[in-house]
Amino acid sequence: MKQKKQNRLNLIPIIECIILCGRQELALRGHRDSGPINVGEAEPYINEGNFRAILKYKAKDMVDFKNFLECESRYKYTSPNIQNEVISSCGDLILDKIVKEVTVAKCFSVLVDETTDVSVKEQLTLCIRYVVGSGKDVCLSEKFLKYIEINSFTGKDIGSTIINGLNSCGIDCNNMYGQGYDGTANMAGRFKGTQTVVRESYPKALYVHCAAHSLNLAVSVACGIQAIRNCLGVLEKILDTKSKSLKHLCATRWVERYIAVNDFVELFPFVVVALEHIISEWNDTTSTDAKMLHKAMDSEFIISLQVIKLLFSYGLPLCKLLQKVDIDLKEAVDLAEASITTLQNVCENIGEEFKKLFREAEKMADVLDISISMKRLNKRCINRANPDINNPEEYYRVTIAIPYIDSFVQQLNERFLCHKNIFKGFHSLFTGSYSDDFGEIIQFYLDTNEQTVLSELHLWRAILKKNEEDPKNSLEALRLCKQELFPNIHRLLLILCTLPVSTATPERTFSCLKRLKSYQRSTMTETRLNDLTMLAVHKEVSLTADEVINELAKKPRKLNFVL
Repeated sequence: MKQKKQNRLNLIPIIECIILCGRQELALRGHRDSGPINVGEAEPYINEGNFRAILKYKAKDMVDFKNFLECESRYKYTSPNIQNEVISSCGDLILDKIVKEVTVAKCFSVLVDETTDVSVKEQLTLCIRYVVGSGKDVCLSEKFLKYIEINSFTGKDIGSTIINGLNSCGIDCNNMYGQGYDGTANMAGRFKGTQTVVRESYPKALYVHCAAHSLNLAVSVACGIQAIRNCLGVLEKILDTKSKSLKHLCATRWVERYIAVNDFVELFPFVVVALEHIISEWNDTTSTDAKMLHKAMDSEFIISLQVIKLLFSYGLPLCKLLQKVDIDLKEAVDLAEASITTLQNVCENIGEEFKKLFREAEKMADVLDISISMKRLNKRCINRANPDINNPEEYYRVTIAIPYIDSFVQQLNERFLCHKNIFKGFHSLFTGSYSDDFGEIIQFYLDTNEQTVLSELHLWRAILKKNEEDPKNSLEALRLCKQELFPNIHRLLLILCTLPVSTATPERTFSCLKRLKSYQRSTMTETRLNDLTMLAVHKEVSLTADEVINELAKKPRKLNFVL
C-alpha cells in the first residue's frame, strides 16, 4: 500500500504538468523528447520541450519526485504514449462532465460552423447550448464538444455528421430543441438543407438563423449603394497596409469594420500627409497607387465616410450584444426592433443630423485643400443619382444618407423577420395574453391539455404583476418561474432560453484551432486535437490529477498506483 501511494504521488506532478500545458495551449514536446531526465546536472541548453522542462523545474523542490525521475526504473510515465493517454483521459473526463450537465438540463440546441485548418482539412465544430443550474441560479452555457473532419458539404451528409457526432458524445438527441447555423443553402435549405435533414429525425429541433450573420448580411447588402460601395473600396485599399495604427476592413467581423472606419476618420490628416509623402518621394508603382487613392478622396468619398461612420455607430451595440452567450431570442428581437426604430427616427430627422455630418466632412475637405462640391448634373445620367438640386448639403443628403439608412432599415426588417416569427409564439409568456401562435407552441412542444397551460399562464402573469416583477428576457423569467407551480410555463421558458441566437461560440473555437493545430503541429490527429481543445477551451471545468489517475487505472498498468 505504501508503494502504491508513493507511485500515485509521483504521478500527480506529471499529470499536472500535462494539464498545465494543455490549459495554456502549449506544445508538450521539443527537439529531444527522450532519454533520462537529469534534474541536478548543469548541462547546455537543449530544447527538451515544455513538458520535460516543467518537470525538471518542479523536481528541484521535490526530493522524492526528483529521485523518481532520476532512478533507473523503466516505468516513469513520461513517454509520448503516456502523454497521449493522459491528454485523452482529460478530454474524456471534461466531455463526461458536460454531457452530465446536458442530461440534467433535458433540453439543448446544437451550434455548428465550419472552417479549414492549416492542413487544408475541413473541420466542423460541434457546440451545444443549454441551461445550467436551478431556481435563481440558472444561467446559459454554450460548450464546445468536438471537431469533426468532413469531406462532403451536402445537407444530408452534414446533418448525419451532426447527429452521429452528438450520439458519439453520449448526448440524447431526443432532447434537441434548436439548431443554430449560418444561412448558406446547404445548411438552411428547406428541402435538402442540414436543418431539414435533422428535423426529419427530430422534428422539435427548430432552426434559427445566426442573428450575427443576419446583421452582417444586412450591412453588406445595404452597402451596395454605389457611393457607399466606392467609399469602402477606396478605404480598403488605403487600409491595406502594415500600419500599427490603422486596421483592416474585416470581411466577417462587423465590429472591426466600425473600429477601422472610426480610426481612419480620426487619423485622416496623417493619412493624407503619408499619401502626399509617398507621391512626392517614392519612385515606384506605389507612388502611382498613392496618387490614385489621393485623387479618389473627393467630396462624395468624404460624405460617404461620415454617413458610414454614423450608421455603423448605431449598429455597434446590437452587433456586440448578439455575440454574448446569455442573450436569448426575446432580447435579440427587442434589440433589433429598437435599432430599427432608432434609425427610422434618425431618417425622419435627417436634416439636423446631416448638418453635423456635413460640418465634419468640411473639416476633412480642408485637410485635402478642397471644397465640398456636387457631381456634374446630366439629364441623361443613369449610373448614379442625378436630382435637380443645387445645394451640396441637400444633394448628398438626398443621394447618399437617406437611401443608405432606408436600405439598412429595410434589410434589418427582412433579415430579422424569421427571428420575430419564431418568438411570436413565446410572446404570450411575457404579456399574459393568449394568441393563436401561443396555442401552436403548446401543441408543438407540450403533451398536455391547452386549458391547463392557459390557467398556468394567467396565474403566472398575475403573480408577476402583483410582485411588480417584469422580466426583460427569458432567463430572468426562468429564474422567477417555480417549476413545481408552473411546470408547463417553466418548460416553455426553458426551451426559449435554449433556442440559439448566434453561432459566435463555434466561431470562437476557430481561434483555438489555429493556435493548437499550427504549422509546426499540422500532422496532429483528430482525437488529440479534440482532447487538447477540450483542455484549452473549458478552463472553467475543474479537473484534478486524482481524477485522471482514476481514469488511467481503468486499464492494466505495470506501475501499480491504485490504492
